[in-house]
Amino acid sequence: MFKRWLSAGLILLAVCLGSRAGVARADDDYTDALSRAPQGILINQTNPFITTETTNKSSATVVNGTNPETPGTQVAVLTKDANQFGALWSTDAGYLALNQNQTLSMWLYLGDQDAQAAEGLAFVLQNDERGLAAMPQAGKGGQIPGETLGVWAVDNDPRQGATAKFPRTAIQNSWALEFDTHFNNETAKEPAGKANAFDTSYPAVHIASNFPALPTTYVQHFTDYGFWNGLFSGNDYYYSMIHDGLISNVNAPNFLANGQWHHLTLKWEAKAEMMTYAFNDRDPQTDEQLSGVSRTVRIMPARIDPFHTNKVRWGFTSATEGRSGNNLVVLENIPGLIDADSRVELTDLTRHRLIKTGDQVLQGDQLQLAYQLTYHQGRQPWSDIRANLKLPENFDVTGGKITYQNAKRPSQTIASTDVKDGHLSVRLTSELDAENAGATITLTGHAGQVAHTTTVSAATSAFTSTARVTSADTPEFIINPGTDVELKVTSLDSVHLKPGASTTVTGNVTVSTTAEIPPTTIVLPTLNGRRIASVPVAADGTFNLSLTADQLQAGTNQLSLVAITVLGDASRPVTVPITVAGTLQFATISADQRFQETQLTGSSQLVKRTNDWQLAVQDTRGTGEEWTLLAQATPFTTPDGHQLAGQPVYVTKYQTIPLGANPTPVVSHVTDDSVDDGLYDVAGVWQPDTGVLLRVHGAAMTGRYQGTITWALANAPQ
Repeated sequence: MFKRWLSAGLILLAVCLGSRAGVARADDDYTDALSRAPQGILINQTNPFITTETTNKSSATVVNGTNPETPGTQVAVLTKDANQFGALWSTDAGYLALNQNQTLSMWLYLGDQDAQAAEGLAFVLQNDERGLAAMPQAGKGGQIPGETLGVWAVDNDPRQGATAKFPRTAIQNSWALEFDTHFNNETAKEPAGKANAFDTSYPAVHIASNFPALPTTYVQHFTDYGFWNGLFSGNDYYYSMIHDGLISNVNAPNFLANGQWHHLTLKWEAKAEMMTYAFNDRDPQTDEQLSGVSRTVRIMPARIDPFHTNKVRWGFTSATEGRSGNNLVVLENIPGLIDADSRVELTDLTRHRLIKTGDQVLQGDQLQLAYQLTYHQGRQPWSDIRANLKLPENFDVTGGKITYQNAKRPSQTIASTDVKDGHLSVRLTSELDAENAGATITLTGHAGQVAHTTTVSAATSAFTSTARVTSADTPEFIINPGTDVELKVTSLDSVHLKPGASTTVTGNVTVSTTAEIPPTTIVLPTLNGRRIASVPVAADGTFNLSLTADQLQAGTNQLSLVAITVLGDASRPVTVPITVAGTLQFATISADQRFQETQLTGSSQLVKRTNDWQLAVQDTRGTGEEWTLLAQATPFTTPDGHQLAGQPVYVTKYQTIPLGANPTPVVSHVTDDSVDDGLYDVAGVWQPDTGVLLRVHGAAMTGRYQGTITWALANAPQ
């Protein structure tokens, strides 16, 4: 508490004196960032799973967010002034389990100084023996260089030439994901000892990862003083760093310290030993899902868990030097503590169908929103849950309820008056745990009256608690003031034809409208990605689409149908797969195939082919069809009838198959039209030491031999 009050007092003094405009700017940015803080969990000093009480060198604190739209959010302030080090670590109880799949999500704020920003921050996994006190070794004057971001090795000793010792100055047994907002690319004549060269050859602002305590993470350089100077003074050393899983933005090179909150999701796949980090995958203003950008890297557990405990401490570090910078974190969950998620479904009860993105409803249709919360597992129950629902526009709520998977838990009633300006905030009276793993918030209402066709944007709702935050997005849909169109196929859902056959696809189009005279409707067909002639819809709503044999290709065809009115109202596309039985045959096969002339050695040997062998199979029967290639061979003889001591063999990566009088399977294949259009080049995948070779025994006699290899195809797996 003393530390926080002191820090605030110093900032106030600097602003009043007017001596540091930069400090005032940083303070304004800090206040603004807190006022826009996204929804997060509580991370105060009473939290048993995470803490900023790590080491007396750390300046990290926890403050309350001031955004009225995200109540209960607390912000970890790692650094906000120059010459600071800050760390937020999980406690022994808040570890990440390496033998289980884990997901972490959070928001990061890296200031608004663009190219003039301080260094940034890092997400870290570590098993350093110092535990909560883990940090890089302090440099001159006890200062941790900003280049380290509070986790990497310290490069401020110009005589540090031992590459194995240098990484010992970093946090040990660790992996770090850095959000680097300051370009450490010392280009001066003597960069050694300045701790300012890690980013050499990389974009100035970037996200990247690696292992801080491994020598292979760093590249050693030395200053060339010339022969005579170097002879007496020796070499000075400095280091750059290898950046794995790099993310940068050439269109917005200062994409990190841009005054915005950035969402980060990390997913650990235990079996594959892979970490995927997705950046900017949610909108900071609306919380809607975004595509973002992601990378996947491998983390070998032995490098961060040398004692095989399957546990690792996680957290954030930051370090600054001459520049101040706001490096803030808002957490949405603690890994392994509560594994839960949320989703929402929108249903048109009038037309008995689930509404997906792009679907249409008719104004006045009865709609239902069902928010489903699911508890999977965790070290504690998901309790004190508040649903902050943002409802889609033009959704007029008439009522609702909250029910629980465990029927013994009392349900809750929601009145239409509980909805204020399209928002509903309600607290769940029951916690979710193994005995009560689900809760459903159901809201019923109507599609609002609209003057013209109206697109309703997706709406994001948040489900918050002191230890877990999740969200759910409604689909974007369309409200039509007068017409709703639905197409159904009444013939077979999928069609199978013999070669040369034609077919007819039939269906029915239903037009729901408030107009006295229904609008004229047609069906627009698309076959294999190309639009073909439209089909009229009869007065009774039926249609017939005839397809001739020459319109269809061998194998799989995709027919897509959309019904559209003259007013432009369209149905959801319906797809009909049409499979035309194809053929299985040799595409190419050379009649005259040769082996290389070879000198006999008296020992057994494999004679290689010449380069003119051709052997390919064409399968137009469609994806998923299987075939087997078989081979048989006659004895190889000279013109005067002398038989070779040896025979052809078919060599694969795993075995050598002799070819003799009986047909022998040598290759099996499953056709995939999307990869090779049914064409498989058998000889094309042979290597010099695989495929058909000639085995010659040690007793073979010199001569010119020939024989016959017969290839056959079976339309079945081996």
